[in-house]
Amino acid sequence: MPTECAVTTAPSDSTNQSVEVSGWDADGQFFVEIADLDLTDSGDTIVRLCHRVHSGSLVFVRLLHGDGENAREKGHPSANEAQATELPDLAGRCRIRLTPCQPRTAPRMVTKRRPPASN
Repeated sequence: MPTECAVTTAPSDSTNQSVEVSGWDADGQFFVEIADLDLTDSGDTIVRLCHRVHSGSLVFVRLLHGDGENAREKGHPSANEAQATELPDLAGRCRIRLTPCQPRTAPRMVTKRRPPASN
């Protein structure tokens, strides 16, 4: 069951979306938490979590439809890198800027052809 923190109001210059965030926290424990994702006018994606994560950590974000107990999954999780993590505020929530991870291509394996077997 995802952790759900108290929701705070978003600044007036942002768009707010309910999301499910999962990953490994600063203590190495896996977590799933419902939080608000803020899309600011400056293009930053900010989430406030009860769980502390290290800058550079990989977290997965899934958009939700509805609120609280009525929240339903809306799609597949997307991988994001946590950047510019801050210490918890008075409510215990850490402000984290997210950057979408770019898919990496696997290096092509070069196979050597064996010479034909001589008889």
